Amino acid sequence: MSEVPPGTPTPPERPLVRALDPVNAARPGGGAPPLPTLYLADRLLVIGYPTDERAPLLDELGDALAEQGVAYAPTEKSQRRLERVRGLRSQRTAPRDELDDIWVTSVVLTTITSADRSPDVPAALAPDSPPDAWTVLQRLRVAHARVAESVSLEHVVFPAPGHWGGIGGHWGGIDGHWGGIGHWGGIGHWGGIGHWGGIGHWGGIEALMEYEVPGRGGRMPVSVTLADPALRARSLDRPPVVAIPDTALAAHPWFEDDARVIRLAVADGELVPDATAQAAAISVTDSLTGVRGGLEGHGTFIAGLIRQGCPEATILSIPVMGNDGVAEEGDVIIALRALLERHIDGQLEGRPEDCIDVLSLSMGYYAEDAGYLSGPVALLLRRFAEHGVLVVAGVGNDASTAPFVPAALAADPPKSIRPSSRPPLASVGALNPDGRSVALFSNALPVVSAMRPGVNLVSTLPMVDGAGQPSVSVGGTDPVRTTMDPDNYQGGFGVWSGTSFATPVLAAELAAELVAAKDLADVDATVMRKRAIRALRSCLGRKTS
Repeated sequence: MSEVPPGTPTPPERPLVRALDPVNAARPGGGAPPLPTLYLADRLLVIGYPTDERAPLLDELGDALAEQGVAYAPTEKSQRRLERVRGLRSQRTAPRDELDDIWVTSVVLTTITSADRSPDVPAALAPDSPPDAWTVLQRLRVAHARVAESVSLEHVVFPAPGHWGGIGGHWGGIDGHWGGIGHWGGIGHWGGIGHWGGIGHWGGIEALMEYEVPGRGGRMPVSVTLADPALRARSLDRPPVVAIPDTALAAHPWFEDDARVIRLAVADGELVPDATAQAAAISVTDSLTGVRGGLEGHGTFIAGLIRQGCPEATILSIPVMGNDGVAEEGDVIIALRALLERHIDGQLEGRPEDCIDVLSLSMGYYAEDAGYLSGPVALLLRRFAEHGVLVVAGVGNDASTAPFVPAALAADPPKSIRPSSRPPLASVGALNPDGRSVALFSNALPVVSAMRPGVNLVSTLPMVDGAGQPSVSVGGTDPVRTTMDPDNYQGGFGVWSGTSFATPVLAAELAAELVAAKDLADVDATVMRKRAIRALRSCLGRKTS
């Protein structure tokens, strides 16, 4: 047996992931088959803060699961978060009731063993094996519909680049790190299942793969001689704030010692200053392969696009994904809820510096059914809109019509602006460099609010050198003479493609429109909603940026 070389990075511990197979998925109540999705195999999300009023419902959930021979317990992270927030509640002046219904607890399902099982629980419903979250949820929906309304799968969230965007091809980056699910874990290479049918079994895949090739959309280093756009930014009483929950924002000359950059992290449900974000943004090179994280620099690239489009904007970075480009839905929701709480506190307590104006989301998951319309992500993002925050989300890059959440929640702006009107979520697709043709990979959702440049964009990247080497290197000279190193980003800039990057192009455009409004210091929710709708209407009326 060969030994693992010293210094080999330890893969992050991940919960087991399953791919929902439409053909074989449990459907106790009948009905249409679900669409494919990736979910945590033994996890469910429970919506609602567990106050005394909700305790009976939680008891009902426990009783309902017991009928299946299943028990549940909050994850360690969820339990720590609950204990911390309970301790802080008495110290807060802002009302928390309006946020209780978007509190989400991630729970782990376990099987009640034969020895502990009640005699009235059929053994067929409670085998002594790990429970499957999808099967458990379907049985809840049949036998306990009211309880099931507050329960959903916990999905795997990934960046909008999707299939080809650096996750490893055919979900290859998820293999091993996410439970060895392989190429969709049994539902076929592409499965012929229709969900990905916009590109067929093979037809179109080869064309999509062109976007991976450097020079045709693929990631590659480039030289940039332009100065940091912030050097020409106007001084404002309160600049617009664009929040980026993504991978960490790496150290870069554009973002060093810059008051326009805020790095925060989530600690037990609270946002705190993040002193380690810049180091975390750089993945450790795998000593076995020499490969760095496939999505390394994703958030940094997004930040650079916002800096280019609106130099005045403050960028608020919250790491929710590692450099493998995947995250647990519960973790993303916790980060977003903490951000929303910070924003609302800022509005109610007169701290406009804690408020945000635009939330840029270059991530999501494919929904298995229409439950996403009233699920935790929809509830949370609606609350952002009610408090005047513009939310933009990438439509995904799989040439699919399947619902990619949250972009699938997009709607048209209201026809008239009233005090109760709220800005709808805006979904963003990608254009080719000609500014007219749609990128072949860009998903086609029922509502695509805007198309923006998303191919061969130039932006900031972590200043690192990967495993690749120049094809020719001539020794004996000083400096050394070589051909271009294909993955040396020490110059700090690169080219990349995806709706992940079309999204911040629109986010920056919205921020620039808000700058023109000149009343950003007023963060009253009604004022922010009206301002946001006007900015959205103006920007969506433009065909390209």
